[in-house]
Amino acid sequence: MLLQLPEENKNLIVGLFKKYQPNRSALWTYFNGTLPGKTYVDNLTAPKKAICVLDMSWVYISDDADFFWIEDTLREIIKTKWIQVVWNTKERPLLPLKENEKRIVIPRFEYTRRNSVSEKPKNVELAPFSEELLEKLKWKDFHFSTYGSREDFLKKTFGYYALENGEICSECEAAFIANGFTEIGIITEESKRQKGYAFAACVRTLEEIEKRGLKPIWACDKENTASVKLAEKLGFVDPLEYDFVFFPQG
Repeated sequence: MLLQLPEENKNLIVGLFKKYQPNRSALWTYFNGTLPGKTYVDNLTAPKKAICVLDMSWVYISDDADFFWIEDTLREIIKTKWIQVVWNTKERPLLPLKENEKRIVIPRFEYTRRNSVSEKPKNVELAPFSEELLEKLKWKDFHFSTYGSREDFLKKTFGYYALENGEICSECEAAFIANGFTEIGIITEESKRQKGYAFAACVRTLEEIEKRGLKPIWACDKENTASVKLAEKLGFVDPLEYDFVFFPQG
């Protein structure tokens, strides 16, 4: 049986997540109330184990949760929701729910170290996020589903668009801003890829990130070679290897 911790008691489990977690700024934004989610625990009054399930599907497991409890809890969660479990194999070599035939293990990179950019971006029109430009986005509903509303997206994130003749070619978002970190999200119109728009938008957004005193995180699937190459072009080095363990709703 799942024990769901009341959201007003999240302070009881923050201290259970002291070890390094990939994609950790998203977890922190859940803790501070920016992103919605749920937490399941072993004890409602004095929890020692916790699994945080963000509404956008990412799942985080507390440091001292034992493997049996993790598997038992995940089995219950996937009865009603599809999830992607953030899994650091250096901390936990065994992957959960091996018997689940629909489990997909997605190897990932996370970059947190970065050198300066040596290449100058192409000269394109760049504009900060705004309500007017947001309405032009083909993928705006994705942002609204993650943040809850148009207003929350514009209030809780920032970034830049690369434009051509007033149309958005690429978007670079500083997402999940918490504890001095932000994770970069990049989306580029398919017909505008590999033409320098994403690079230009990223360089400008990284300048703004640095101006605000934040540290950027870049994370992507290993097989996403375009994202890996763009990260390296932007000066990111020495990535951490980890996994997303995907489970469809069961």
